[in-house]
Amino acid sequence: MKILITGGLGFIGSNLLNNLVKKKTVQKIIIIDNFSKSDLSNLNKDIKFKYYASSKSYGQSRSRIDIIRADTNDWKLAIKLTKGIDYVVHLAAESGVDISIKKPQEAFDINVKSTFNYIEASRINKVKRFLFASSCAVFGDIKPPHHENLPRKPISPYGSSKLSIETFCETYNNVFKLNTTILRFSNVYGNFSKHKESVVSKFIKNIINNKSVVINGDGKITRDYIHVDDICNAIYKCLKLKKSLQVYHVATGKETSLNVLVSDLKKLFLKYNKKDISIKYTKERVGDMKKNYSIVSKIEKEANWKSKVSLQKGLEKTIKWYLN
Repeated sequence: MKILITGGLGFIGSNLLNNLVKKKTVQKIIIIDNFSKSDLSNLNKDIKFKYYASSKSYGQSRSRIDIIRADTNDWKLAIKLTKGIDYVVHLAAESGVDISIKKPQEAFDINVKSTFNYIEASRINKVKRFLFASSCAVFGDIKPPHHENLPRKPISPYGSSKLSIETFCETYNNVFKLNTTILRFSNVYGNFSKHKESVVSKFIKNIINNKSVVINGDGKITRDYIHVDDICNAIYKCLKLKKSLQVYHVATGKETSLNVLVSDLKKLFLKYNKKDISIKYTKERVGDMKKNYSIVSKIEKEANWKSKVSLQKGLEKTIKWYLN
């Protein structure tokens, strides 16, 4: 099994790499990452790899792991990297609703144009499967629980960018017979998320740094929080599926409000003598979904996958990582 991971040193990518190196079935892993929100510090110390400082210096090696510092907008590199690859896991993205609203052009270039490079390169080089990391942001304010067959009505440039590539995955599967899998991740949190601006990461960092926890709106906004270990397990299982053009929701199926999340964090931080945690409420963000959680019966049945990390255990594990 030879795997290419775009954005492979980011939050999910670094966790996935640390997970995949333990699999005997994985012969080769190629990572492309531009290091804009990542570095090599998240890799397990016993991992050996060959590092390339740029796309120009890259050449196929006998190393089990190759890491290339480059952008996914490089079309020639996309063609080069996908040759001889079995599976492409496309994680590289500008992953933020608020960022996409401030910089919609940037969100489009990274999430649509650069992703197209790799789905097209996968077609040309006959990759066995293209796995795309999508999001429930494609649904906008459709009432949850979300499932795979709901109409998609995004309310942010980020959601629109993810929907655009979902349709390319569908088209490339139907027209060009490229096996594609779409995984709609719910709100992922966990180790190696120091660059993330998602709520769990932001709240933990603010509490540790004695800053106020800022909640947009009244705190009743809900999300489905899933630990990154569960995400990595789902990706690996879905790579091995024989079915083509599958869409799966990777989530816990449990709805948690921001107020409950903060309450859980406050209880966990008592162990570390963090008692006076300031909470500040501010106006709602444009493009934020009010409620978001998913039905996960499809992936549980077809991929034999189920989330195993509870929110309490996952938060405790994440807090320990930040403190260390």
